[in-house]
Amino acid sequence: MRVAIVTTYPPRPCGIGMFSHDLRDALREVDPSSPVEIVSIVRDPRQVAASEVVAAIRQDVRSDYAAAAAELTSRGTDIVLIEHEFGIFGGDAGAYVVSLAEELEQPLVVTLHTVLSAPTVPQAEALRALCHRATLVTVFTETARRMILDARIVTPERVRVLPHGAPKVLLDVTADVATDSRVSRVALERLEGRTVLSTFGLISAGKGIELAISSLPAVVTAHPEVLYLIAGQTHPEVVKVEGESYRLGLERLVRELDLSEHVHFLDRFFTEAELAVLLSSTDLYLTPYRSREQIVSGALTFAVAAGCPVVSTPYYYAEDLLGSGAGVLVPFDDSAAMSAAVLDLLDHPDKLEQARIEARRVGSALAWPRVGAATLQVLAEAAELGPVAGFEKALPALRAPAIRPDHLLRLVDDVGIIQHANGIVPNRSTGYCVDDVARLAVAALGLDRQLNDPRYARMLSSALAFMQYAWDSSRSGMHNFMSYDRRWVDDATHGDHLGRTAWALGEVVGAIPARPEAGPSLRMLEAMVPALGASTSPRQAAFTVIGLARLDARSMSQPLEDLLRLLAGRLYAWYAACRSEEWRWFEGVLSYDNARLPQALIAAGYRLDEPEWRRAGIEALDWYAIQCGIETSSVRLIGNQWRLRLHPVPVTDEGDEQPLEAASLVEALVEAMVSTGDHRYGLQAVHAFEWFLGRNRFGLAVYDFGSGGCHDGLGPAGLNENEGAESTLAFLQALLALNGAGLQFSAPSPVTVVLP
Repeated sequence: MRVAIVTTYPPRPCGIGMFSHDLRDALREVDPSSPVEIVSIVRDPRQVAASEVVAAIRQDVRSDYAAAAAELTSRGTDIVLIEHEFGIFGGDAGAYVVSLAEELEQPLVVTLHTVLSAPTVPQAEALRALCHRATLVTVFTETARRMILDARIVTPERVRVLPHGAPKVLLDVTADVATDSRVSRVALERLEGRTVLSTFGLISAGKGIELAISSLPAVVTAHPEVLYLIAGQTHPEVVKVEGESYRLGLERLVRELDLSEHVHFLDRFFTEAELAVLLSSTDLYLTPYRSREQIVSGALTFAVAAGCPVVSTPYYYAEDLLGSGAGVLVPFDDSAAMSAAVLDLLDHPDKLEQARIEARRVGSALAWPRVGAATLQVLAEAAELGPVAGFEKALPALRAPAIRPDHLLRLVDDVGIIQHANGIVPNRSTGYCVDDVARLAVAALGLDRQLNDPRYARMLSSALAFMQYAWDSSRSGMHNFMSYDRRWVDDATHGDHLGRTAWALGEVVGAIPARPEAGPSLRMLEAMVPALGASTSPRQAAFTVIGLARLDARSMSQPLEDLLRLLAGRLYAWYAACRSEEWRWFEGVLSYDNARLPQALIAAGYRLDEPEWRRAGIEALDWYAIQCGIETSSVRLIGNQWRLRLHPVPVTDEGDEQPLEAASLVEALVEAMVSTGDHRYGLQAVHAFEWFLGRNRFGLAVYDFGSGGCHDGLGPAGLNENEGAESTLAFLQALLALNGAGLQFSAPSPVTVVLP
């Protein structure tokens, strides 16, 4: 039986990665004849992977998930195991992993490392969609089993309880292990004659370590020999957002409480051998976690397996594991209660010993060989049951062109992006405009996520700087056009460029993972609220709504939510006033960037749970897509001479078809697919994108495969040979939208095949 585990994995510092590494070893020990391969979720694809890693999924690149599923099929994988935690997968609430599950042809087992009693709507939807695709779902405790059944995440007959494993070395620390361990020699020398308390793991605010530190003054007064070891580095995802502020705060608290001789930080990631030595030296283990929702803890598992008595806050896993007497539970955020519990055990050695004996008894059942054998039985059961019936495979993904940055890099300089080109040669006399720079910001954000190239992060920063410079707070307006010599050639006004700026800023603020540019972008967006609220232009309103709909609950201030409701309400009112059975549109003309209008209503309706807005947006988009022949062999876009309500059928020549129209149609259809879950819109989005590749009236590729740019239009005489900023960015935005929806594979493939 060939097994594949989808997970984070070393060298990425992550508790789930360590769990998966140990699980793989345990499965291999139980059955050496069964290959166990890894599909690794990565942040940095440049890290050197272990030989057992047969595919890498860039966490925030949705198409990689479908690509990995195809790779597993080609390798003859029999069973797939997904180690699930919301934060390790891309998309809202980790929803990108559902794309992988939808593409799998093999039976799927899902292990839930987090089960929430009150999940958000996106968390519940993503988890339910994943588990519905699973043949079996495993959890670590009976409490977790009850919770997912109560939430109707999965049916009872498909749930299995498997305990969290612990390395055998923790149960018996030999002299060789102690000698080989590199646990800080200075720290170990300091343990002579000390009563050792410890906590280990990747450090973040949720670990509540300040509670344990605050409990120590009363403890060290009675037991001056106490030493508290805090072992582990700050969680790398925390470092990206907050740096070392939490650890520094803990160190400051130690100094303020005059505990420097009683608290020691071991600031690095620990191997299992090092943890074995640390825990064998521990008299009492502390887990002062702050959230009751913690359904499993590898650190607590390891401590109990090592026979450590525990004092813990009453999170779910601690209640389950310590309930028989291996430890003592104290209330959350109550340092006095923690002091009292620690003192009670230290003052009564018989109680401490009884807890140690019970910890050893409980821990003996957690050794990886036993857990590995039980896991292998579940995998074999799932393989025999087969894939869940009744699900259609997701849409076949388009093999789109590889992203070629050549032409984009020709057009971009240290100011912004040149508006137009003569062929592929930038025409500097045309200067720059905010419209294009805002589009550049959206594209650069996606390219940085997709390609992990520092050039795109710099491109994004430069675009944001250009938009900030264009904003004139004294006039509550914005310049649009700048000459090549960096002079504004227009006044600060309102217009589409104001809405496109709001769209770009919203994309940056709402980006997952969080961007360092989010703070300045949010402040600028909030400063623009009065100007944006004064808009009477449907497109300016639509662009703004699309951007605001990207914000999450943390960044959506009341003024921004009010603005989103105001502008989306205007769009709905315009639609209701103009709509008829024959003309389901927002105004009496189909002009430019048309699909942005229904896209905005769909996005706002989904974001604010306004079903009538979403229904109207879907209706308008369905009608508009028919006008473009979306289900025919030749997509025909609205030309630059527009289409009037008085002439609702296409005339012989409506002018040039422009890439801007194709891109807006692609993105609106993707928005509809995400909002409704209807894959019909995904197929239509692919059709619309294929306009760039030849699904048009002339059968010509509007995308330039040689330069990586895009021609400016398709007219009666064929292709416009020029490749300007708007067209090239339109193509990139459409390509990135397909990628974000998992509807295309882009070369080079992220999958690296390593033969066994």
